[in-house]
Amino acid sequence: MTIIHISSSLGGGGAEQMVLQLAKCSNAHFKTVVISISDDNTLEPKFQEHNIEYHFLNITSFKNSSLKKGISKLHTIIKDLDAVVFHCHQYHSAILATLYNTFYTKKPIVFTLHSSTIEIYRRKLILFATKAFRRKDIVFSSNAKQWYLKNSAIIPNGVDFDELAMVSSREIDPNQIFKFLYLGRLSDEKNPLYMISAAKKLIDNGLTNFSFDVVGEGRLKDELVANIRTESLEKHFNLLGFKSNIKPYLQSANSLILPSNWEGMPMVIIEAAAAKLPIISTPVGSIPDFLNNDNAYVSGLDEFHNAMIDCIKNYEQALQKAELLYTELRSSYDIDAVYKAHLNIYKSVL
Repeated sequence: MTIIHISSSLGGGGAEQMVLQLAKCSNAHFKTVVISISDDNTLEPKFQEHNIEYHFLNITSFKNSSLKKGISKLHTIIKDLDAVVFHCHQYHSAILATLYNTFYTKKPIVFTLHSSTIEIYRRKLILFATKAFRRKDIVFSSNAKQWYLKNSAIIPNGVDFDELAMVSSREIDPNQIFKFLYLGRLSDEKNPLYMISAAKKLIDNGLTNFSFDVVGEGRLKDELVANIRTESLEKHFNLLGFKSNIKPYLQSANSLILPSNWEGMPMVIIEAAAAKLPIISTPVGSIPDFLNNDNAYVSGLDEFHNAMIDCIKNYEQALQKAELLYTELRSSYDIDAVYKAHLNIYKSVL
């Protein structure tokens, strides 16, 4: 069997991180190749580090000649490989594999959307119209099933719990700065600009000894920087950029925040759970299937700042929530279990 992961990019998002985790698991046992549609290479050093074969198709648009060249390049890469299974990650990868199967020998397609929401309705219609070309669609929870997906298998994201394990227990010193960690793209769905509003509300409630460690890049970075300056909040923000190794930030933080507008199942939730880091999140996408107010803080944006205040003032309780979440997720969301579930899907579609 040959496992071909087709990804929109090798960027640093959750979908790409999941491709890396799955490829690491399979690479020692099966021929594994990762195909990036675009030339975004943020995670390229990680694939090199683990000796995972990868290629860039350098497709700039599905409306110009780079698409035809990219499909031809894909065929050159895989034409002599045996028992090929396509695992397509995100919308464009599914369309690319479908087009490949139109022009060349058909390969079974497994598809993970990695999001609970598609903003462009035309894409929903296209995914619905091409359902017959896919063998299995993977969703993160039963609530994530959609009319434009087919024959859905439920497999959550996973991480290496041992790799992210804390080396010491978390403590809070009231004289030290309380660190909120934002870990993800600076993009609309992740809602990073909310941190400005949150910071102002914390200050209005008499809390000033806090900071936001912002790990990530994205198109909203300049606007975030400008808003921080406008509101004179510089001392409360540390903009750290993209980091390939997030473990130090998970360990040094006091709480992870996800003020997202929409999501699939963020990898960072499981990463935080593995590090026993308290989580404050909005109830979007598949998040409510994993988080509740017993194992985390789940709140709409109107009351999100109050959950942050509660976390600061009752940190021992926050740590108890994190301990419970770790216990609930440890066995089912470790990458070994998640990989085995994917492997069963790959074998079943051949």
